[in-house]
Amino acid sequence: MNEIRQINVTRFDHIQMEVANLDESIRFYEDVFGFEKKEAGLRRMVRWVILGNKNKLYLCLHEYADRAGIKNAGLEITHVGFIVDDFDSVLQKLKSHNVKLPDGDTIQYHSSRSVYFLDPNGYKIEISEFNGGGIDP
Repeated sequence: MNEIRQINVTRFDHIQMEVANLDESIRFYEDVFGFEKKEAGLRRMVRWVILGNKNKLYLCLHEYADRAGIKNAGLEITHVGFIVDDFDSVLQKLKSHNVKLPDGDTIQYHSSRSVYFLDPNGYKIEISEFNGGGIDP
C-alpha cells in the first residue's frame, strides 16, 4: 500500500479580498506598499485586479460595492500580516499617507515589533519586522 505524503506548501501565494472601491484600493496598495498592477479585467460583471510585488506576493482584489459593510455570518480571517525589510521606515510611510494607527505606533512583542492599521475597506493589516514575530529564526 502506498503511503499518502503530507502536502508540502512551499510559500504563500496570494490572498483575495473583496473591496468596495477598486480604484481607491489599487491606489492604496500601490502608494503605501509599492505593489504593481499585474492583471485586471471583468469577470461575471465583477471588476478585478491582481497586484504583485518584487517578492512575488500577490493581492487579488474584487470589487463588490453593493456588499460593502455586510457582516460575515461565520468566522472571519481577522487580519493580513506582511513582513518588511525596513520596519523603521514603515511608520513614516504610513503617516505620510494619513493612515490611522488605532493601536498606537507599534506593539512590542517578545521578539518583534508590529504595527496594525486598516486599509480603505476596513481590512486589518499587520506589518512586522520578523517572520512569525521572531519565533522561527
